[in-house]
Amino acid sequence: MSQKVKKKKSKLRRVSFKDKDWYTIIAPKSFNFKPIGEIIGMDNTINGRSLETLLYDFTNRYEDISLKLKFKVVQVNQEAKQAQSMFLGHSYTNDYIRSLVGRGSSKIQTIINLTTKDDYTYRLTIICTTIKQARSSQQIVIRKIMREILKEFAKTLNHEKFITGMIYSEFTNQVVRIAKTIYPLSNCSIIKCKLISVPEGGEDTVYITKDEDFELVEVDIKRSRKSDIKRTERINVKKLTKNKTSKRNITPTKPESPTNDISSDSEETKEKVSE
Repeated sequence: MSQKVKKKKSKLRRVSFKDKDWYTIIAPKSFNFKPIGEIIGMDNTINGRSLETLLYDFTNRYEDISLKLKFKVVQVNQEAKQAQSMFLGHSYTNDYIRSLVGRGSSKIQTIINLTTKDDYTYRLTIICTTIKQARSSQQIVIRKIMREILKEFAKTLNHEKFITGMIYSEFTNQVVRIAKTIYPLSNCSIIKCKLISVPEGGEDTVYITKDEDFELVEVDIKRSRKSDIKRTERINVKKLTKNKTSKRNITPTKPESPTNDISSDSEETKEKVSE
């Protein structure tokens, strides 16, 4: 009878907490090498891990608390206990996105892949919201403006300056400047961005501040008569803003007492009788 020989399984060595170290994650040069957090692990397991932080940590402005930035560890320095990272993308919180669209307004959204001058490819999701309901012809023209302006910026900018223009609303400000001639906008923002591809040996070489100047972009787009703003629509927008301010300034007035009217009437009748 053949006896089955049981093979002993080799026991895997457990990694204890003492074998791990704390590493400080450093933001890329686009964000001025600022420390964004700490992560625990071994040097061979930290590479490739991702981390999320808020733009508020870089600007200390309450307005930027709803924008999340995502970074990925690409290089580990074991001696200095530091990990270099690269920018993966950004996104706004869901409650902020819901607050953009009001009752009776139109939401104009587009998703586009853009390649920068140094061959970095990003996928952007941009949203524009109008004050009131816009016609379909106006929405089509505004969507074209959004796409053409972003394409012009991507052709002429490196990825460092492209990231700065995306995050600090330089691109959306120029979209509003041109699109408001089609229909008045209440808001325009790039709600999501994702890094798709990186060229070989690509890294940040220049630090771009948020106060960096961006050239104005002019776009030639064919318009139809239906896409232009009517005179009535311009008047309605002005009335909408006036009504909001007038409601706040109105103070309640007390109704006149009816006794005064009765007394005046009785005096008039007395005069007639005396005559």
